[in-house]
Amino acid sequence: MTKHKGYDLVRPMFESGELNLFSDIFNFDLIPKTRVAKDLGKEKGRFNKLIANPNEFVYQEIKRFGFLCNIAPFEMGMLIETEHPGKVVHNDEPRPKKYSAIKLMVIEKQITSLEAIIDYFNKSIIAREIGRKPTTLDGYLKNVDSFPIRDIRAIGELFDLKLSEMLKLVEAEAP
Repeated sequence: MTKHKGYDLVRPMFESGELNLFSDIFNFDLIPKTRVAKDLGKEKGRFNKLIANPNEFVYQEIKRFGFLCNIAPFEMGMLIETEHPGKVVHNDEPRPKKYSAIKLMVIEKQITSLEAIIDYFNKSIIAREIGRKPTTLDGYLKNVDSFPIRDIRAIGELFDLKLSEMLKLVEAEAP
């Protein structure tokens, strides 16, 4: 099957500032939802739910959709976080002070991958803080394509990192 021509419209509209939200891709009728759903291997009803709540995508789907649109996963993350701001994990417990150092290390490029963040902390602690079992988090780290966007965001929230910043770190892990 050939690539739908509408995918080629996304990058220029993103760069021009016309496309600011994830749903704009569909609101501007750039690509039919049914076509994207098919290209991502999703049933149409399920895909509509994913558009309404992109946190339910997994990294591989965002990567594939971005590839078709000639947009990097972190840029897709920018569109998602603009439209869907807010926290995915509501934890009022104070975070350890050392967590605040991670954001600066990412900004200064001392940390360039998700695994590098995990190296500073016990995986089981991070897993607990995002509501996952350590074995589940370990599985995601071994196969980042299966990493749910919700959990990527949740880890980012621990360190005050945006989804787009986290997706850059995940990209460094991706095959």
